[in-house]
Amino acid sequence: MLEKISYEIKLVASPDGGSILKSTSKYHAKGHHEIKEEQIQAGKEKAVGLFKAVEGYLLANPDGYN
Repeated sequence: MLEKISYEIKLVASPDGGSILKSTSKYHAKGHHEIKEEQIQAGKEKAVGLFKAVEGYLLANPDGYN
């Protein structure tokens, strides 16, 4: 049903010293298939889960990325 999904993730510094994450997902369907909103939402939830796992690791291991 899907040919591919492309992600663009951008992290920028926020004025208060933190970070702002901006994420764009582009879904490319095969042929004339229609992608349903529920499928997009499920993909977003998985992406957020992955981001939270990476964030947790980096916060617990600050020397891992210096």
